[in-house]
Amino acid sequence: MPQSGPGGVAGGDWAPQNPGAEFVRLIAQPPSPSPGKFRTGWAATAAAHILTVGSVPAAEQAAKGLIERAAGTGRPLHPGNVGSLGGGFSSQLHAALRCALAARLMPVARLRHRTAIASAGAPSNQDARARMLPSALRSEWSLRLTPQHASGNPVARRTDELLAVACLLVGNSTPIRAATHLTGTMVSSHKVSTLLLELARRPDCADVMRALILLADHLDQHGSPIDYACRRALFITRACFVAPKDRQTLQRRLRSTRTPDVAHARRWIFHTLTGSPPHLAHPDIAPATAAPAPAVQALRWRILPAETELLAHTARTILDEHGIDEPVQWTPTLSSADMCRLQLPGPDPGSITAAQLHRTVPAGDFSIAHVAQALSTTTAHAVYLLSQHPVDWSPPRFRHTQQTATRVGRWRIRYEQDHLSLQDIADREGTSLATVRLALLKNDVPLRPAGSYPGRPRRR
Repeated sequence: MPQSGPGGVAGGDWAPQNPGAEFVRLIAQPPSPSPGKFRTGWAATAAAHILTVGSVPAAEQAAKGLIERAAGTGRPLHPGNVGSLGGGFSSQLHAALRCALAARLMPVARLRHRTAIASAGAPSNQDARARMLPSALRSEWSLRLTPQHASGNPVARRTDELLAVACLLVGNSTPIRAATHLTGTMVSSHKVSTLLLELARRPDCADVMRALILLADHLDQHGSPIDYACRRALFITRACFVAPKDRQTLQRRLRSTRTPDVAHARRWIFHTLTGSPPHLAHPDIAPATAAPAPAVQALRWRILPAETELLAHTARTILDEHGIDEPVQWTPTLSSADMCRLQLPGPDPGSITAAQLHRTVPAGDFSIAHVAQALSTTTAHAVYLLSQHPVDWSPPRFRHTQQTATRVGRWRIRYEQDHLSLQDIADREGTSLATVRLALLKNDVPLRPAGSYPGRPRRR
């Protein structure tokens, strides 16, 4: 009576003399439906014993020698062939084999088979994740994962959109073109593949794919409080998010000029609500093709705290009007233990505190490049910090405008109802006649001729 081999398969004549070589043959080509099935089962379980080590990464290293031998035969190798070995394999060995094949795969396939982590597996339909992803990866993540040229510019335009598509491709069998459609962006499949190739090539991006896999796993496990697909369907064609009159009222209260204009405020609200860049918005909101990027993004880092508060309140009101009980915006966060071990190209968003930022930004007009230099970080990081922690950089004349705006309502009452003259109002408020006159004119108060008021008897 022959003894049973590992896994309960009868040994004897079916047992190959070199189970490792048989295992390599099985990876290189699927087993044929013949009596060799018994040999297949034996070889599979024998290989499992050969690769019995303490962890999947260690098993991956042990399997690489067998992979190299199979590659020398000229037979094609692909993680998809691992799945043809049948149920005799453990999930850990499946993962080890996929990881061992990673160096021979295109970067897109590495994402699909999750070869950057120990839980590698066969891709499946993960399109549900698209509802949890904005069209452009949130600035905190794109800042950390975006590689840059030596000049400081990103290696690709619209990198945040490309990274969002890449996150959807993790463990997903969906074609790249379909993934771009699901995330609501219009980037090409070629640009997605090119960015992934760049990430695989650069030493400073060694763990970007691992970070994308961890982010995708976090979304799959915990979900997202925001349904971005629903918001894109609701707001992508909306032409107005804030009325021009409301924007002008805010500008009169906060600024002495009318820039940035209402279009910038609408873009801010659109991006906040949908997670999509402004160029995907309605043509009335989307910036012109010739508009320089700094002009389009200026409101992100030149926005005042009061403006942020008002625009966020406007965004909240819009959500309430549609019965959407979700936070205005949300960013998934991973544990610091997971992130600190990763080698990523971008700076840590939390490495500079809001207090450090506020001490650095000067009063009055300033250069974002000088702020970044003073903080010893990148310009993109400085823009992110100012968008998350707005600074009241108003110079004295702006602050004077804001102080005047808080009192102009009282001045209007005294002028129109109490019939005080401009000079009387200026004396009572401790300001100049020119300040009172300019404030009332900016608030559309019709001024009387000097020395007159309604009901005053005319001189004969």
